[in-house]
Amino acid sequence: MKTKRLFTALMMATMMSCGIILAQPGQKEKKLTPEQRIEMQVKKAQKRLLLDEETAAKFAPLYKEYLEAMKECKPAPKQLQKGEKKELTDAEIDQMMQDRFAARKKLVETQETYYKKFKKILNIRQVEVLFKDNGPKRPHRPCINKPQCPQGPKAKMGEAPAPCKQCPASQK
Repeated sequence: MKTKRLFTALMMATMMSCGIILAQPGQKEKKLTPEQRIEMQVKKAQKRLLLDEETAAKFAPLYKEYLEAMKECKPAPKQLQKGEKKELTDAEIDQMMQDRFAARKKLVETQETYYKKFKKILNIRQVEVLFKDNGPKRPHRPCINKPQCPQGPKAKMGEAPAPCKQCPASQK
C-alpha cells in the first residue's frame, strides 16, 4: 500500500515537473531576420511548385527579387507618437487614399513585370500557383454584423454557412 502511494506521488511529481519545463516561455519564440524569412518563403514556393534542381537554381534569385519588389510596393505606415490619437484632416485622408492607389498601381505593375519573367523559367500552371490569391481561408459569416445572433447550421469545410434565418440582416 505504501509502495503504491509512493509510486503515485512520484508519478505526480514527475508529471508536474514536465509540465513546468514545457511551459517555459521564450524557447520557441525565435525571431527570424528578413533574409531568413525570405529564404523560408523561397523554399516553401519551390516545394509547392515541385521544381527540379536546375529550375530551382534559376527560380530562387528571381523569386527573392520579386519578394523584395513586392515589399517596396506597400505604403509606408504613418508613425504616431505612443498614446497619441488625433483626428485626421480631410487633406491627410485624401493623401492617404492617393498613396494607397499609387501603391496598388505599383503592385500590379510589379506583378505584371515578374509574371513575364517567371513565364520564361516556369510553366504556366506553376506561374498560376505562384500568383494565386491566398485570401482568407474562412468562409463568409452571414451574421458578421450581429455577433449575438445565433448561427445557422454549420457548413462543411470550404463551403459558406447557410444564412441565419433569425437574423434580419441576412434576409436582405
